[in-house]
Amino acid sequence: MTVTGEGGHIPPSEQLRSNALGLWQLVILGVAYMGLALTVYFNVGIMEGITGPIVPLAFAAVTIAMLPTAASFAVMNSRRPSTGSVFTWLWEATWPPLGIWLGWVLVVTYIVGSILQPVMFGLFFNSLLDYFGIGAGTWTAIISGLGAVVVVGVLTKKDIRLSAKVTGYFIAIEAGFVALLALYIIIKQAIDGNFTLDPFVYSNNTAGWTGFQNATLLAILAIAAFDIVAPMAEETRTPRSLVPKATIYVTIGAGLYWVFTSFGFVISVPSDTMAGYVASGEFTPIYLVADNYIHILRILVPLTGITAVFAAFTAISITAARLLYALSREGLAPKVFAQTDENKTPWNAQALVLAMCVVLPLIIVVWQDGKPLNAFAWIGVSYVFYVLIPYTLVCVANIFYHLRIARDQFNVFTNLILPLIGIAINVYVFYKNFLKTYFLDSTDFTTQSSIFWFGCAVLIILVGFTVMGVMRTGGAKQPHRFSEVAEEMGT
Repeated sequence: MTVTGEGGHIPPSEQLRSNALGLWQLVILGVAYMGLALTVYFNVGIMEGITGPIVPLAFAAVTIAMLPTAASFAVMNSRRPSTGSVFTWLWEATWPPLGIWLGWVLVVTYIVGSILQPVMFGLFFNSLLDYFGIGAGTWTAIISGLGAVVVVGVLTKKDIRLSAKVTGYFIAIEAGFVALLALYIIIKQAIDGNFTLDPFVYSNNTAGWTGFQNATLLAILAIAAFDIVAPMAEETRTPRSLVPKATIYVTIGAGLYWVFTSFGFVISVPSDTMAGYVASGEFTPIYLVADNYIHILRILVPLTGITAVFAAFTAISITAARLLYALSREGLAPKVFAQTDENKTPWNAQALVLAMCVVLPLIIVVWQDGKPLNAFAWIGVSYVFYVLIPYTLVCVANIFYHLRIARDQFNVFTNLILPLIGIAINVYVFYKNFLKTYFLDSTDFTTQSSIFWFGCAVLIILVGFTVMGVMRTGGAKQPHRFSEVAEEMGT
C-alpha cells in the first residue's frame, strides 16, 4: 500500500511512513500535547483564583465552544487528509497565498507550543530538587530543560510508531495518577462531610462574566491541541475515517477529563487556601494539595509532571516538524526540510524545531526577568494567540471547499452553520482576550502587550515568507500532496 500525491509519486527520500498509526495511537499523540496532567498542575489553581471554584464549568464551556472548530477539522480530514492539514485545505479552497501564509503560521504556532515544553520541564525539575533539599534556580531549570530537548530528540528520531508507544506509557502514568488523586480527594471529602457541587453552579463565580472569560483563556490553552492529529494523516491507516474520529475523541475526552479532575482539586481545599498555594512560589499548587492528602507521595507530582512534559513535547515537536516538511515538499520552504531519514522521519525539519527549543526558551526566560514561570505564561498565551488563527480559518476552508469544490457533498449544518459558529467563537475570544486584554487594556509591556505586538510582527514577517514561496514555485496555484490511499479510495 502506497501513498501518492496529486502531483505524482513522492520520491522515496521524501516519503513518510505510511500505515504506521492506528486510531488509538492518534488519540495518544493528540491527548499527549493537551497535557492532561500539566493542565491540572499549572492551570486549575490560577483559574480558581480568577473565577472562583467554577473551574469545571469553564472547562465544560470551552470544550463545547471548541466543538464546532473540531468538527470542521474532522470534516476536512475526511475530505482531504494531508500532512499540510488546514493550510492545504485553505490553499485549495480559497486564495492560494492565504493558505500558504497559514502554513507558515502553523509552523510558528507549533514551534511556540514546542518551546513551552523545556520551560515546564525546568519548573518540574526544580521542584524535584527542592523535594530532596537541593538548591534550585533559574539555571537548574534552563539546564534541565536542555536535557529534555536531548531526550525528545532521541525519541523523535526513531520510527513514529515507537514515539507513539513511549508517549502512551508516559500518558498512562501522568493521567492515571492525577485522575486517581482527584478521585481520592472526592471520596475523602464526601466521607468527611465536605462534598459539594458548588463548582458546577455559575452563581459561585467570584469575578463576573469578564473573570469567567479570562479563566477560559487558560482552558483554551489546554484544549487547543485537538488539531495536531491532522498533520499525521499520511502516516495513518485509512486516514479519512480514523483522523476525524481521533479529532473528536481527543476533544471530548480531554474536556471530560478536566471537568472531573478540576472538580476534585477545587473542592480539595477552601478557595483562600488554594490562593495561598498559588502565591507560595511552588511550581504548582497541586503539589501542596497532594501534600495534604498523600503526604510523602507528593513526589509523584513532579515525577508525573516530568513524564507529562516528555509526552507533550514529543507530540507537538513531531507536529511542528511535519508542517515544515509539508511546506518544503511543496517547494514553499527550503527543500532540505522535505528530506526523510531511514526511519521515514523528516529529521532535518525535526532538528530545526528542537534547535529552536534550545535557543528561544533561554532568550524568553532572560527577557522575563530570569523567571521561568513568567516565561511559561508568556509563551502559553502567545500559543493561544497564534492557534486561534488556523482555528478560525479551518472553518472558512470548510465552507468554501464545499461551496466551490465539493458542492454535491455540501450539508447546511456541518459545512455552514457549525463553521460559522466556530468562526464567531474564535473571533470573539481573540477580540476579548488579545485585542482588548493584551492590547487596549494592557497594564504592562513585558508580560502583556508584548504578546500582541510580537505576534502581529511575526504575522507580518510571514507575509514575506509567503511571497518568497509563491515566487519560488511560479505561482503555487494548487497544492499537490494529499493522502490518497489506493484501497481507501476504491481504486
